[in-house]
Amino acid sequence: MRPSRVLLYAALVLASACASSHANDNELRAVEPKAKRNPNVISREELADPAMQSRDAATAIRMLRPHFFSYRGPTSFSGTSGDTHISYDYGPLQPLSQLTGTNTFSLVEVRFLTAEQATARFGLNADGGAVIVLVSNKSAQ
Repeated sequence: MRPSRVLLYAALVLASACASSHANDNELRAVEPKAKRNPNVISREELADPAMQSRDAATAIRMLRPHFFSYRGPTSFSGTSGDTHISYDYGPLQPLSQLTGTNTFSLVEVRFLTAEQATARFGLNADGGAVIVLVSNKSAQ
């Protein structure tokens, strides 16, 4: 009778090992690798997160990509500011304070342009970079 208990115990250990191994395989398959996000672009999917939808655009952007609003200091001896500006749909540059009046529901995408890219696009006033805000409905600003 003793060998049958040992055999039963061995069968239970083997069965539980196989079951836990099978569960781990299923867990590994369920975890999909996240798509690599672009550090200079906030997509519509990121803005659609319920935690972001209850916030104004300035707060949501600061939470998702804080480096968009980093002060970069004066970029020349002429005293230019180095401040980051915003542009709605590649329109004229505006101060960052304009973002507080924009809700995240209307945002399609937010892009950051480096100082070089912004200066090439908007001129010397964009020496601190620019945040481009693409909106689906301009009346939502």
